[in-house]
Amino acid sequence: MTFLADISKQTTNSSNDSQAAITLLDWQVFSETCSLRNLKSGTEVRINPRGMEVLMHLLEHPKKVVSSNELLDLFWSKSVRSDHAVHNIIAELRAALGDKASKPIYIKTYPKRGYCLLAKPVINNIKATEKSTTDNKANTHSIFKNAYLRFATLAAFLGMSVLALFLSSDFFKAPNAEASTQRTLLVQAFETINLAPSAVYLSKQLPGSLVSRLSKLPNAQVIVNQGSYSQQDSVDYLLNGTIQEINGEHRVQVNLNDAKSNAILFSDQFNFSSEQIFNIQDDIVQHVAIALRIFLDEDMRKDMHDWGTNSALAYDAFLKAEFYANSSNHASFRASIENYQFAIEQDADFSNAYLGLAAVATKMALYSLPETATEMRRLVNLALQELLRIDPESQNAKATQILALRVDGNNQDLIEANVRALILEGDPPDFALSHYSLLLTGAKLFREAQDFLSYVPDERPFEVSPDATWSYRTNIDRPQDLITLKKQQLLDKPSHLGILGSLSRSYAFLGDKEQAIEYLARQLELDEEGPTTMLSQVVISALYGSSLPAGDAFEASNSDNPDFNFSLGAKAFILGDVDTGIEKWSNLNAAETRRLFSWLSFVRIFFPDQVLADRRYANILDDLGMGISWQRQLMEGILEMSSVTGIDLSDESKAAYAAELRFTRNNLWDHSDICYSCLHSTASYSSPMEGLSL
Repeated sequence: MTFLADISKQTTNSSNDSQAAITLLDWQVFSETCSLRNLKSGTEVRINPRGMEVLMHLLEHPKKVVSSNELLDLFWSKSVRSDHAVHNIIAELRAALGDKASKPIYIKTYPKRGYCLLAKPVINNIKATEKSTTDNKANTHSIFKNAYLRFATLAAFLGMSVLALFLSSDFFKAPNAEASTQRTLLVQAFETINLAPSAVYLSKQLPGSLVSRLSKLPNAQVIVNQGSYSQQDSVDYLLNGTIQEINGEHRVQVNLNDAKSNAILFSDQFNFSSEQIFNIQDDIVQHVAIALRIFLDEDMRKDMHDWGTNSALAYDAFLKAEFYANSSNHASFRASIENYQFAIEQDADFSNAYLGLAAVATKMALYSLPETATEMRRLVNLALQELLRIDPESQNAKATQILALRVDGNNQDLIEANVRALILEGDPPDFALSHYSLLLTGAKLFREAQDFLSYVPDERPFEVSPDATWSYRTNIDRPQDLITLKKQQLLDKPSHLGILGSLSRSYAFLGDKEQAIEYLARQLELDEEGPTTMLSQVVISALYGSSLPAGDAFEASNSDNPDFNFSLGAKAFILGDVDTGIEKWSNLNAAETRRLFSWLSFVRIFFPDQVLADRRYANILDDLGMGISWQRQLMEGILEMSSVTGIDLSDESKAAYAAELRFTRNNLWDHSDICYSCLHSTASYSSPMEGLSL
């Protein structure tokens, strides 16, 4: 009999006033109500139905590693299959259970394999009166990590910005006694101070507009004060304020108070001229609605505090900034930056907003030409200054220091030294492990890079990562293995330039020019500045002699543009023209040098063996800091850090270090089924290591 069948049997045999529950260490699990109850604190947490389905499946198979594919097959539609959907659910479960991916007690991640329930479940009966009675709201931990939830949040915000509807008499009714799960908000009359008779109507119209808009919020029963309200002791929140006129200007002060404790939860001030009087109402209502949407939901309020702000407006902008940042195209980058900046305006000490701003600016610089990249470097350095002001020893400040070095384009030695020092301090933060993995990937130390990534959880609630971990992992995988993964990711991020570029190059590698061009065309539509699209273009045109007309025209018009020297040099190397490749790469600007470090793994798989083995190619890599000396520096770093990380050089790397050899191909791949001669008629595949001495 299975575990779940045993639960079902026990439920059937139990009396009507009790139900079967599952005890999982400190928690009781109630599948029927999708809730958890902490046995020590009595805290009750709701999780969404799909999360409960996944948890119950893990409960049915304790100690077994359950793959993402198995969970996708069981609980997700074929049209929305995505490993990240599973990652988000696991992250939500961990957040609800208070579990940590780095030191799991309940659910352990096995990279590339799946998830395993560590805790042993126990079935027991409890009385119905002890069941979870928490408010009917979904757990929103990790809302910023799930693209669908982020989109819903954005849509809700946009919906609230529609002009206020006319006041309905239903809004003046007392709260329904049956609506016990709702929070009651009483909108009181606004006090007028020195207000001209012509503007007194605003004191009456504004509360009505607020009621009309706020009544659409979930979990809210909104009423308006009509003189004396007899049931005021049943109210949860009070919304009131003042309207006054000072030297011809109007000032509206809006306050949200906890009715029981009278504590101020939200307070904001709006100043406007007489000419703006008809426009300001919607701004006021919009700001208050944003605040209330969070304050009326205890889980969202907890998330807001976990992120490090007490400002609902800052938190709302932060969520939207995260949503836009993950779309990874120039329009979305700008929208993300604007929202991060608005969040910072609302809360000058919002540390995670500064880190988020630095992260998206660093990414936008990689995708941009020098003028934009220079502006992005300015934003990163401004964010760093503020983080050093807030707390120079914080993890956010240290992470942003690394970003400031990265965005300059040619600071690999400094980055390596800084990250190594962080790791040697012990208990290294995830961003340090991720960064070192990226450095190892660029130096072709793929096995060791994979080992570092195994310590980095897929999802990190309440923490902004400088880069998505999956982008590092896709440096390691073969093109034929990336296509399914990238198509799944594209469902969540359909305008992501990096994903589109990866698909274009992967199909080019596999000989499918038609599909490669299809994704290149989508890049051309979205890419406002061109570097990432140029890389896909030169790969296709080098392999097939031509691309789509727009792509060929783009390449031709920039054939002598030094801002594209990395890609143009890569094309020369793909064609076996070492001299031209060296000429282009000898004249890289800072932005192009950074692209060399970031994108070389994507493009060198197309280089023929004779180029990889050419001493001149090895020399230009050494000159750029990407050659065998760099590889040996990282090997020595791994050895020095092994006492902290437990990671050692692979046997193959030890042999290469001892013999002063360098890697030329990805040693994680099985190259036997890769037809390099199909890419290059003159190529004959050789070992992933070449016998080049220092």
